[in-house]
Amino acid sequence: MCLSLKAAAQQHFRELALLRRVRDRIDRECAAPLDVELLATTVDLPVTQFVSRFRDAYGVSPHEYRQAAEARTRTWSTR
Repeated sequence: MCLSLKAAAQQHFRELALLRRVRDRIDRECAAPLDVELLATTVDLPVTQFVSRFRDAYGVSPHEYRQAAEARTRTWSTR
């Protein structure tokens, strides 16, 4: 494997790990208002790039993911 390709792959996996942490944080704090700027700062990306990368990784925007997490929480609490 080419050294630059290997470095790019490592960076991509680091970014995915950071996005997973953000996703987990949204799950934990789904009742709180979503501060996309704070989440973007957490992964050291500009807001637009963060939203784009999150959507690429999970198929929905952070806001849409939070809404789904909130709905899942409501579903679990009614059981």
